[in-house]
Amino acid sequence: MTQQMAASSFVPCATASGPSTGFLSRLNFNDRRQLMALGERVPRGANEVLFAQGAPAARCFSVIEGVVCLSRGIGDVRRQIVGFALPGDALEIAAQQRHEVSAATIGPALVWEIARESFAQFVSHRPYVLHAVVASVATDLTDAHEQMFSLGRRPAEEKLASFLAEWRQRLVRIGKDVEPLPLPMSRRDIADYLGLTVETVCRTLAKLERRGAIEILPGRVRLIVEPDELLRSFA
Repeated sequence: MTQQMAASSFVPCATASGPSTGFLSRLNFNDRRQLMALGERVPRGANEVLFAQGAPAARCFSVIEGVVCLSRGIGDVRRQIVGFALPGDALEIAAQQRHEVSAATIGPALVWEIARESFAQFVSHRPYVLHAVVASVATDLTDAHEQMFSLGRRPAEEKLASFLAEWRQRLVRIGKDVEPLPLPMSRRDIADYLGLTVETVCRTLAKLERRGAIEILPGRVRLIVEPDELLRSFA
Protein backbone atom coordinates (compact mmCIF):
# COMPACT_ATOMS: atom_id res chain seq x y z
CA MET A 1 0.00 0.00 0.00
CA THR A 2 1.39 3.36 -0.96
CA GLN A 3 1.36 6.45 1.18
CA GLN A 4 -0.84 8.10 -1.44
CA MET A 5 -3.44 5.37 -1.08
CA ALA A 6 -3.39 5.57 2.70
CA ALA A 7 -3.60 9.32 2.85
CA SER A 8 -6.20 9.58 0.14
CA SER A 9 -8.91 8.08 2.31
CA PHE A 10 -9.85 11.23 4.18
CA VAL A 11 -13.22 12.75 3.20
CA PRO A 12 -15.71 14.78 5.32
CA CYS A 13 -17.15 12.35 7.84
CA ALA A 14 -19.32 14.21 10.31
CA THR A 15 -22.87 14.78 9.17
CA ALA A 16 -24.97 17.13 11.21
CA SER A 17 -27.41 14.61 12.47
CA GLY A 18 -25.93 11.16 11.98
CA PRO A 19 -24.25 9.20 14.76
CA SER A 20 -20.56 9.46 15.39
CA THR A 21 -19.01 6.91 13.04
CA GLY A 22 -15.41 8.08 13.16
CA PHE A 23 -12.92 5.42 12.15
CA LEU A 24 -11.02 5.86 15.45
CA SER A 25 -13.91 4.21 17.27
CA ARG A 26 -13.45 1.16 15.03
CA LEU A 27 -9.83 0.57 16.03
CA ASN A 28 -8.74 -1.68 18.85
CA PHE A 29 -7.32 -0.10 22.00
CA ASN A 30 -3.64 -0.58 21.16
CA ASP A 31 -3.91 0.75 17.61
CA ARG A 32 -5.94 3.72 18.75
CA ARG A 33 -3.44 4.51 21.50
CA GLN A 34 -0.47 4.26 19.13
CA LEU A 35 -2.14 6.41 16.49
CA MET A 36 -3.18 9.06 18.99
CA ALA A 37 0.40 9.19 20.29
CA LEU A 38 1.65 10.08 16.81
CA GLY A 39 -0.50 13.21 16.79
CA GLU A 40 -1.06 16.01 19.28
CA ARG A 41 -3.94 17.48 21.24
CA VAL A 42 -4.34 21.13 20.36
CA PRO A 43 -6.63 23.54 22.29
CA ARG A 44 -8.56 25.81 19.95
CA GLY A 45 -10.46 29.00 20.70
CA ALA A 46 -14.00 29.84 19.67
CA ASN A 47 -14.56 30.56 15.96
CA GLU A 48 -11.03 29.47 15.12
CA VAL A 49 -10.47 28.19 11.58
CA LEU A 50 -8.78 24.78 11.57
CA PHE A 51 -8.43 24.63 7.81
CA ALA A 52 -9.93 26.34 4.79
CA GLN A 53 -11.50 24.89 1.69
CA GLY A 54 -8.86 24.64 -1.02
CA ALA A 55 -5.90 24.83 1.37
CA PRO A 56 -3.23 22.08 1.24
CA ALA A 57 -4.36 19.06 3.28
CA ALA A 58 -1.17 18.64 5.31
CA ARG A 59 -2.84 17.39 8.50
CA CYS A 60 -5.74 15.19 9.58
CA PHE A 61 -8.06 16.16 12.42
CA SER A 62 -10.47 14.64 14.93
CA VAL A 63 -12.57 16.35 17.62
CA ILE A 64 -11.85 15.51 21.26
CA GLU A 65 -13.97 18.20 22.92
CA GLY A 66 -16.31 20.85 21.57
CA VAL A 67 -18.16 21.29 18.28
CA VAL A 68 -16.65 22.04 14.87
CA CYS A 69 -18.57 23.36 11.87
CA LEU A 70 -17.80 21.97 8.41
CA SER A 71 -18.81 24.08 5.41
CA ARG A 72 -18.33 24.60 1.70
CA GLY A 73 -18.23 27.95 -0.04
CA ILE A 74 -20.80 28.65 -2.74
CA GLY A 75 -19.71 31.49 -4.99
CA ASP A 76 -18.02 34.46 -3.38
CA VAL A 77 -20.23 35.02 -0.33
CA ARG A 78 -22.57 32.06 0.28
CA ARG A 79 -21.78 28.90 2.21
CA GLN A 80 -23.42 25.54 2.80
CA ILE A 81 -22.80 23.89 6.14
CA VAL A 82 -22.31 20.17 5.58
CA GLY A 83 -21.90 19.02 9.17
CA PHE A 84 -21.34 19.70 12.85
CA ALA A 85 -18.58 17.49 14.22
CA LEU A 86 -18.74 16.23 17.80
CA PRO A 87 -16.16 14.45 19.98
CA GLY A 88 -15.08 11.26 18.24
CA ASP A 89 -15.73 12.59 14.74
CA ALA A 90 -12.97 12.91 12.17
CA LEU A 91 -13.21 16.27 10.41
CA GLU A 92 -11.87 15.24 7.05
CA ILE A 93 -10.23 12.17 5.65
CA ALA A 94 -8.68 13.97 2.69
CA ALA A 95 -9.46 12.42 -0.67
CA GLN A 96 -7.50 15.16 -2.41
CA GLN A 97 -4.27 17.02 -1.82
CA ARG A 98 -6.37 20.00 -0.74
CA HIS A 99 -9.22 20.33 1.75
CA GLU A 100 -12.64 20.00 0.17
CA VAL A 101 -14.38 21.79 3.04
CA SER A 102 -13.59 24.43 5.64
CA ALA A 103 -13.62 23.68 9.37
CA ALA A 104 -14.01 26.14 12.24
CA THR A 105 -14.74 25.72 15.93
CA ILE A 106 -18.08 26.94 17.22
CA GLY A 107 -16.84 27.39 20.78
CA PRO A 108 -13.62 26.44 22.59
CA ALA A 109 -12.52 22.99 21.47
CA LEU A 110 -9.80 20.39 21.86
CA VAL A 111 -8.71 18.86 18.56
CA TRP A 112 -6.42 15.93 17.79
CA GLU A 113 -4.14 16.62 14.83
CA ILE A 114 -1.71 14.40 12.96
CA ALA A 115 0.54 15.04 9.97
CA ARG A 116 -0.87 13.45 6.85
CA GLU A 117 2.40 11.64 6.19
CA SER A 118 2.42 10.16 9.70
CA PHE A 119 -1.12 8.90 9.27
CA ALA A 120 -0.28 7.43 5.86
CA GLN A 121 2.75 5.61 7.27
CA PHE A 122 0.73 4.24 10.19
CA VAL A 123 -1.97 2.89 7.87
CA SER A 124 0.53 1.48 5.35
CA HIS A 125 1.68 -1.06 7.95
CA ARG A 126 -1.88 -1.92 9.05
CA PRO A 127 -4.18 -2.68 6.10
CA TYR A 128 -7.05 -3.43 8.47
CA VAL A 129 -6.96 0.19 9.63
CA LEU A 130 -7.60 1.28 6.05
CA HIS A 131 -10.55 -1.12 5.99
CA ALA A 132 -11.91 0.64 9.09
CA VAL A 133 -11.49 3.99 7.34
CA VAL A 134 -13.30 2.77 4.23
CA ALA A 135 -16.15 1.32 6.31
CA SER A 136 -16.46 4.60 8.22
CA VAL A 137 -16.46 6.68 5.04
CA ALA A 138 -19.08 4.44 3.40
CA THR A 139 -21.37 4.76 6.40
CA ASP A 140 -20.95 8.53 6.56
CA LEU A 141 -21.58 9.02 2.85
CA THR A 142 -24.76 6.96 3.07
CA ASP A 143 -25.95 8.99 6.06
CA ALA A 144 -25.12 12.26 4.28
CA HIS A 145 -27.01 11.27 1.13
CA GLU A 146 -30.07 10.20 3.13
CA GLN A 147 -29.92 13.44 5.10
CA MET A 148 -29.75 15.63 1.99
CA PHE A 149 -32.60 13.74 0.32
CA SER A 150 -34.76 13.92 3.43
CA LEU A 151 -34.18 17.60 4.17
CA GLY A 152 -34.64 18.62 0.57
CA ARG A 153 -38.23 17.36 0.53
CA ARG A 154 -39.43 18.76 3.85
CA PRO A 155 -41.07 22.08 4.73
CA ALA A 156 -39.27 24.43 7.13
CA GLU A 157 -41.06 23.26 10.29
CA GLU A 158 -40.33 19.61 9.60
CA LYS A 159 -36.69 20.35 8.68
CA LEU A 160 -36.12 22.16 11.95
CA ALA A 161 -37.98 19.59 14.06
CA SER A 162 -35.95 16.82 12.42
CA PHE A 163 -32.71 18.69 13.05
CA LEU A 164 -33.51 19.19 16.74
CA ALA A 165 -34.53 15.56 17.21
CA GLU A 166 -31.49 14.16 15.44
CA TRP A 167 -29.07 16.59 17.13
CA ARG A 168 -30.46 15.46 20.47
CA GLN A 169 -29.92 11.83 19.47
CA ARG A 170 -26.29 12.48 18.56
CA LEU A 171 -25.59 14.16 21.89
CA VAL A 172 -27.26 11.31 23.78
CA ARG A 173 -25.02 8.80 21.97
CA ILE A 174 -21.87 10.48 23.30
CA GLY A 175 -23.26 10.89 26.80
CA LYS A 176 -24.01 14.63 26.77
CA ASP A 177 -26.70 16.30 28.88
CA VAL A 178 -29.68 17.12 26.65
CA GLU A 179 -32.11 18.51 29.22
CA PRO A 180 -32.42 21.17 27.95
CA LEU A 181 -30.88 20.61 24.53
CA PRO A 182 -27.66 22.60 23.91
CA LEU A 183 -27.56 24.56 20.65
CA PRO A 184 -24.02 25.95 20.45
CA MET A 185 -24.41 26.86 16.79
CA SER A 186 -25.97 30.16 15.74
CA ARG A 187 -29.33 30.55 13.99
CA ARG A 188 -27.38 31.40 10.83
CA ASP A 189 -25.40 28.16 11.17
CA ILE A 190 -28.65 26.20 11.41
CA ALA A 191 -30.07 28.09 8.43
CA ASP A 192 -26.97 27.41 6.34
CA TYR A 193 -27.22 23.72 7.14
CA LEU A 194 -30.95 23.36 6.50
CA GLY A 195 -30.96 25.52 3.38
CA LEU A 196 -33.23 28.13 4.97
CA THR A 197 -32.90 31.83 5.72
CA VAL A 198 -32.07 33.06 9.21
CA GLU A 199 -35.48 34.73 9.34
CA THR A 200 -37.21 31.45 8.52
CA VAL A 201 -35.29 29.59 11.25
CA CYS A 202 -36.15 32.24 13.88
CA ARG A 203 -39.78 32.38 12.76
CA THR A 204 -40.12 28.59 12.74
CA LEU A 205 -38.58 28.22 16.21
CA ALA A 206 -41.01 30.84 17.51
CA LYS A 207 -43.89 28.97 15.86
CA LEU A 208 -42.86 25.68 17.46
CA GLU A 209 -42.68 27.45 20.82
CA ARG A 210 -46.17 28.89 20.38
CA ARG A 211 -47.42 25.39 19.61
CA GLY A 212 -46.01 24.24 22.94
CA ALA A 213 -43.54 21.88 21.30
CA ILE A 214 -40.37 23.61 22.53
CA GLU A 215 -39.18 26.28 24.95
CA ILE A 216 -36.44 28.60 23.69
CA LEU A 217 -33.70 29.28 26.25
CA PRO A 218 -30.36 31.12 25.93
CA GLY A 219 -28.11 28.76 23.96
CA ARG A 220 -30.51 25.88 24.46
CA VAL A 221 -33.94 24.56 23.56
CA ARG A 222 -36.15 22.47 25.82
CA LEU A 223 -38.06 19.85 23.86
CA ILE A 224 -41.44 19.72 25.59
CA VAL A 225 -42.84 17.26 23.07
CA GLU A 226 -40.83 14.07 22.63
CA PRO A 227 -38.74 14.18 19.43
CA ASP A 228 -40.47 11.17 17.82
CA GLU A 229 -43.88 12.60 18.61
CA LEU A 230 -42.84 15.98 17.24
CA LEU A 231 -41.76 14.40 13.95
CA ARG A 232 -44.94 12.29 13.72
CA SER A 233 -47.02 15.46 14.00
CA PHE A 234 -45.72 16.46 10.56
CA ALA A 235 -46.41 13.09 8.92
